[in-house]
Amino acid sequence: MALSSPVGSSAWTDELGAKVTWMAHQGIQSASLQLSPEHLGPLQVTISVHDGQASVWFGAAQADTRTALQQSLPQLRQLFASQGLSLTDTGVSREPPRGQGRPQSSRMAAPVAGISAVNSDGSAGQISIAGLNLLDTYA
Repeated sequence: MALSSPVGSSAWTDELGAKVTWMAHQGIQSASLQLSPEHLGPLQVTISVHDGQASVWFGAAQADTRTALQQSLPQLRQLFASQGLSLTDTGVSREPPRGQGRPQSSRMAAPVAGISAVNSDGSAGQISIAGLNLLDTYA
């Protein structure tokens, strides 16, 4: 998808909001948006909607794009509310959002080594701990 309005303009915020709310209503969980001018993009977007509450995370390598996104968040919240969705969790980072479903927090956690485990079928397993000392992955 492409945004034709220049990054940082009020028209850009409106166009971005329209695309992101449309994506949320369509169940689209992630997309890469092309920006104008092109050197400010691409913009990675990850969306999660559950019970009328939306989480939207943006990943942009360019500092100017991240600044424009930060400045547009209050207007995006209003636009989501006008579409019947509550924008409860948002973030802007340099790195693209990771994973499917609910995006991970942009806060960086100290690396923690995995802990070996044995699955109920006797095979070796791995437990990774990240973030706020919560179980993150079990394989």
